[in-house]
Amino acid sequence: MKKIIYMVLLLAACKGPQKDKTPDTVANDTNPKTTAVDTAFIVREAGKGFYHTVYIEKNKAASSYKALLDFKYDHDDSVAYKANYKILKVRNPKPLKKYNLAGLPNTWLPLNLYKGKYYLYAPCNWGNIGIRTLTDSTLTYYSTDGPDIKPLLNFKKINPKKYEFQSKPFYQFVRSSNITIYIINPKKMIAVWEDRSLPVDYRYKLYVAKEQAGNFDMIVNDCKTGRTTEFDFDKVDFKVLIKGL
Repeated sequence: MKKIIYMVLLLAACKGPQKDKTPDTVANDTNPKTTAVDTAFIVREAGKGFYHTVYIEKNKAASSYKALLDFKYDHDDSVAYKANYKILKVRNPKPLKKYNLAGLPNTWLPLNLYKGKYYLYAPCNWGNIGIRTLTDSTLTYYSTDGPDIKPLLNFKKINPKKYEFQSKPFYQFVRSSNITIYIINPKKMIAVWEDRSLPVDYRYKLYVAKEQAGNFDMIVNDCKTGRTTEFDFDKVDFKVLIKGL
């Protein structure tokens, strides 16, 4: 009997962290001046000198939520932006042509699908934040290397739910980035970005305009004690979302 009990305990210990069978909840006290909000954990891992959680953040006053919505370049990002802008001006010495964006928002944050709902995402590696920014003359993709800025080559509003434009390529093996933005929810300003310069698996991304991002809860990948993989979200059927637009 003792041997059987020992084996049961050993098997239970080897299972490791489980994903969201019965989410744990704790009071979020990141801001003691606000009312506590229960935080649902999706993943919890702990070990010697190691603690990692993935959880749903509903408190709009939480530090991680505010950091994402008030996104600003740090020192390294600012250095990278200035260096990339100098390269842009060397390659394009004439004043950049300006385009009318026809009311399209400037800053866009990625949306992700999890169990039928859309969420913002605070990644383990902040370089994976994936923000994109449009001005009347440039397009900037933010990646692990910082902000990469390219000039717009044209811009056209096809209809209230569809915009098309070109920019100089972000990758040397393509001639230009041909991008279409499909507004799939005008009220919440949710859009699908299609960048036809990218491989098919990376061509489509779901975004929300920064001004409307506060309508969504956030999934936070908290890896303070060490880097880990990013959270694996559900797949989105982009072709269904943009059908008929």
